[in-house]
Amino acid sequence: MQKLPLHSQNVIVWCGFTAAFIFDPFFFKEICPSGPVTCTFIATRYESLLLSYPIPALQQRGCVDSTVFMQDGGPPHIATPVKQLLNLHFGNDRIISRHFQTAWPPRSPDLNPCDLWLWGYLKDVVYGGPITKTGELKCRITQHIHNITTKTLRYVVEILFCAFSR
Repeated sequence: MQKLPLHSQNVIVWCGFTAAFIFDPFFFKEICPSGPVTCTFIATRYESLLLSYPIPALQQRGCVDSTVFMQDGGPPHIATPVKQLLNLHFGNDRIISRHFQTAWPPRSPDLNPCDLWLWGYLKDVVYGGPITKTGELKCRITQHIHNITTKTLRYVVEILFCAFSR
């Protein structure tokens, strides 16, 4: 008999990019008595992420006022505190998300650049060989994100912008 865990280990990761740069991946975890574990993605954690990572990074680069913030319509993304935070920093006219001025079309899949390109690209390159531990998975994700060039980001944003503009 071989013991197998009921649920496989998983990783919850956030990443975003502009035409000029890509954010380092942010891995959601919480500390338990047995050590860090992957946690669920809820609105308070997402709000905390936005406050501690992408918003300050955009402010530091001086581009928060010119950034259009696009996210899918997941429940944590449209919780009231998150919506208020995004409105404060981006204004309602520079947010593309469900329940904002520029919303996803009804019955439309989440057509954002991360879903259309980034996650598929990362799955292709990260899962090129077997992965036995979550630490190895996180390292591969981080490594391949660092390998993405500015030229690639610019191309993806231009292509997707043209597709959305039609």
